[in-house]
Amino acid sequence: MSYDTLIRCALIGGVSLWAMSSYAEPVVFQSTDTPPYWSAELPDNGVGGAVLKLVSEAAGISYTIDYLPVARYRRSDAPYIVGDPDILINQKPRAIFPIGVFRSAFFYYKPNHDVIAYRSLRDLKGHSMGVLRGTLEDKSRFAKNGIKVEESDSVESLLRKLKRGRIDFCITVAGTGRYTIEQLFPDETDHFVLQMIPGLNRPIAIMIDVESQEGRALAQRYRQVLGKTLHSPKYDALLERFYGRDQIPVNHSEELDQFIRFYASSWGK
Repeated sequence: MSYDTLIRCALIGGVSLWAMSSYAEPVVFQSTDTPPYWSAELPDNGVGGAVLKLVSEAAGISYTIDYLPVARYRRSDAPYIVGDPDILINQKPRAIFPIGVFRSAFFYYKPNHDVIAYRSLRDLKGHSMGVLRGTLEDKSRFAKNGIKVEESDSVESLLRKLKRGRIDFCITVAGTGRYTIEQLFPDETDHFVLQMIPGLNRPIAIMIDVESQEGRALAQRYRQVLGKTLHSPKYDALLERFYGRDQIPVNHSEELDQFIRFYASSWGK
């Protein structure tokens, strides 16, 4: 081998080793604190974090999670994000890999209201509604229907306002609302009424910016393992741990598969 050839091989090998080392650095995902799905205070960062761990281990990807307030999270243009794709304002090209399903609901406090019926916005006229700050873009629609909107910085604040009567009902992720009520008011869980909002089921997803070569490579790794991992006994065990034995929604797998088919076009070739 000539001296020039040896140098070229050494340079190529050095570049390859540098690229592998760089790629081996943990990916930093951004999220927002929404227990029991995502939280630094919970084992494995919550149920969403546990599924992320399962899928990432199958893909051979190490990572950390950086938690942001909701308003900052919605405006993030970070290359790696976990959560609901629709909540992000910056809709840059991303490969979206659904790994779970969450449902939105509205809650009211029964000692303050015997019942709050909901079929359309007209049913809520004259009521005050609590939402997380930064999650509602069009407040005018509610104002036109006679609904006052009050924003809070946390689900805990929403539920405390609900109990004190400062708001009549609040909208949040169903599982997060239930979890927070159990933490804050364990002796009053029956006083908080939950009503699911039809058509507001959304995916819990891994989102990868595919504008970079590294992002496209990471997306391919997740693509290769996603289907097998989400139909494995380990995934079923995680759901059972979250929902309880025999309590997993019967349509969970079907809804998840629908989201996967919907977003598959974002994965690239």
